[in-house]
Amino acid sequence: MTKQEKLLASLKMAKTFKWASVETLFSQLGYEQKQMKGSRVRFYNKDTSRTVMLHTPHPENEVKGGALKDIKEHLKLEGYL
Repeated sequence: MTKQEKLLASLKMAKTFKWASVETLFSQLGYEQKQMKGSRVRFYNKDTSRTVMLHTPHPENEVKGGALKDIKEHLKLEGYL
């Protein structure tokens, strides 16, 4: 099982997910990360022209709640989950 497959499998059942894992996963899936104003981050995939906008979690370093739901929905639409 590759690192990407492990991250996707752990994301499926996760209630929280480390921000570093989100960055790694999107990078492995071909997304470019761009820091926007403040804590906003955009992940853009040139191949599919799809974008995911998120906020870097703070003060913790874990994504949860609505942001995690948005990530899961986006990856389902793209066929990864």
